[in-house]
Amino acid sequence: MKRFRFRLEAVRTLREVAERAQREAFGAAQQRLATAEAAVQAAATARRELFDRVAGTRSGVFRPSEQTAGLEALRQAAQQEAAAEKIRQEAASAREKASETWLEARRALQIIERLEEKARAAHREAADKAEQSLLDELASIGAARATPSSFGAS
Repeated sequence: MKRFRFRLEAVRTLREVAERAQREAFGAAQQRLATAEAAVQAAATARRELFDRVAGTRSGVFRPSEQTAGLEALRQAAQQEAAAEKIRQEAASAREKASETWLEARRALQIIERLEEKARAAHREAADKAEQSLLDELASIGAARATPSSFGAS
């Protein structure tokens, strides 16, 4: 029996490469999301600390220039936090898209893998049938030799 050869081997290789690339892209998107979430947390923490500092200066002597500078700093911190949140949302949507693309590539690869499994099973079944046929033929030849021939006993 011939050695098994999967005709769609090149397709499987291409799909494996594509799936691996999509998986890596998903991992990179996941990393960007984690970085963006950390940036949002850092911006929120910085804004809260600045707010506490500005609120602490109000308890003492009122200095309009310090209050104006503090409020401007708070406004900038809030803008930075909003910008970081926007980046986080973009990273989350990019991660979702990368996830969908990866799953699509994975399904395409699994289709080829299932086809290969079926082809291997069919090849194995054909090989088993050929082997059984050969064994049956050998057994019938052996049985024919073991019985006395009716041609010579007349």
